[in-house]
Amino acid sequence: MPKQSEYMEAFFGVELNQKFEDMINELRDVEDDLKELSKEIGTLSQSLTPEEFNEFIKEFRAVSYENAQQIKDVRTFLDFYLKSDKTSTHIILERDAYMKIYQIFKWDGSDVRDLKRWIKELSELCDKIGLNPRDLINFKKLTARPVPDDLAKFPVYALDKQGYCLTGPAFDMVLHVDEVREQMDSDSHE
Repeated sequence: MPKQSEYMEAFFGVELNQKFEDMINELRDVEDDLKELSKEIGTLSQSLTPEEFNEFIKEFRAVSYENAQQIKDVRTFLDFYLKSDKTSTHIILERDAYMKIYQIFKWDGSDVRDLKRWIKELSELCDKIGLNPRDLINFKKLTARPVPDDLAKFPVYALDKQGYCLTGPAFDMVLHVDEVREQMDSDSHE
């Protein structure tokens, strides 16, 4: 039986905003392919009577072009909907932000660069929807490997298994614990 966390990972495993954009691009590609198919069908020649061949070509060209038009209509609708409905876009972006928070809190502590990248992605989402990532992340609950108190004052927000620390005003610097301690020592001597 699947665990609750597996359901959460499946639910939060897709960034909806990006998925919608990808789907629009995919629909555009299918639209172009179907229109090209329509053109190619027009150049076919088989051992059919001229009347059968003409009827065959007309029917398949019409079907393929109709499909392309339907896909174009879907793409246009989705493109318009995502660009014009601020409420829906906001909800999608908000959901993606919470998905990213879930990913951050599930961080296994192996590489702080992953955490840095995820926090950057969260910050970009938060900028779009007017949230502050600092209000959403509690670094004390973040890592399985607690940050020593002296390093937390630097400030170090997270520490990975190899001794690399996430620091910086925008959670955007990675330093080894030795570099952090050296910098702390030089700052205390000034």
